[in-house]
Amino acid sequence: MENFCRKYKNPLVSVIIPRHGEDLTQVLEAINNSSYKEIETIVVDEGLERSQQRNIGIKRAHGNYLCFLDSDQVISPNLIEECVRLCGETVINCLPGSVNYYFTNPADAIYIPEIIKTKGLFAYIRNWERQFYTGTLVDVVRFVRAKNCPLFDLEQKGTEDSSWDRQIKGLRLISKNPLFHYDNVGMFEWFSKKAYYAKSMNRFIERNPNDKILDWRWRCIGVFLEQGKYKRFLIRPDLAIAVMFILLVRGIIYLRRKVDNG
Repeated sequence: MENFCRKYKNPLVSVIIPRHGEDLTQVLEAINNSSYKEIETIVVDEGLERSQQRNIGIKRAHGNYLCFLDSDQVISPNLIEECVRLCGETVINCLPGSVNYYFTNPADAIYIPEIIKTKGLFAYIRNWERQFYTGTLVDVVRFVRAKNCPLFDLEQKGTEDSSWDRQIKGLRLISKNPLFHYDNVGMFEWFSKKAYYAKSMNRFIERNPNDKILDWRWRCIGVFLEQGKYKRFLIRPDLAIAVMFILLVRGIIYLRRKVDNG
C-alpha cells in the first residue's frame, strides 16, 4: 500500500489569483494549509484588469482543474479536496495507518458558498443577501475542469463573471465547504464599484439577451423566494427591507448608466 501511495498522484489543481499589489499572506497560508496538497498556485500581478490577468492564469495553468479566487478570498481547509471529489475523482489520503477513498457522481463545475467576513452592518446585510444567491444565476462557478475552459471577455468589467459562467457546460454542484471574503468595502465604495460595473451591462445583454438574470422580477424578487427561501425573508423582515433598498439603489444606478450610454 505504501508503494501505491508513492506512485499515485492526485489530480493537479491550479488556483488562479489576479492581484493588484495586495497582501496575499492570508490567502496563500490558507492554500498551504489545505487538506489537498496537489495544488499549483498562480498569482498574476501585471497591472492589468482582473479578466486579463485571469486569462493569463488560464494559459499558464498546468492543472486538471482550475480554481478562481480573488486576492481577498480565503479558502476553507477542506474546500479543494471536496471540489475534486465532487468532480468524480478518487482522492487518496496516504496518512499513517490509513488510505481513504472517495467516490461521487462527476460534476464539471462547482459553486462555492461565499461568506463575507468584512466588519460592519452593511457587510452583515450583504452577507445575508449573498446566501440567497449560492448556486443561482447570480452566482458564478469557481472550480472547473481545465479542458476547454473558456477565456473571460475583456470587454466586460464586473459582468465578465456572469458571462463567463454561461459558457461553462456540464453538471454543476455546490460544495459544502465555503470560501471567506475579506473585501473591507464600505457602503459608498461598494455602490461606486457597482456603478463602474454597470458600464458593461449592454455588452452582457448583447451576449446573453434572454438571460434570466435580466428579468427584474426574478432578480429582485424571485431569487429570494424560490425553493423555500422565502422563509428566511419572513424570519428577518428588517434585513429583507435593507436588501430591497440596496437592490433599488443598484437599479437606479443601472438605469442612469443606461440613459448615459444612450
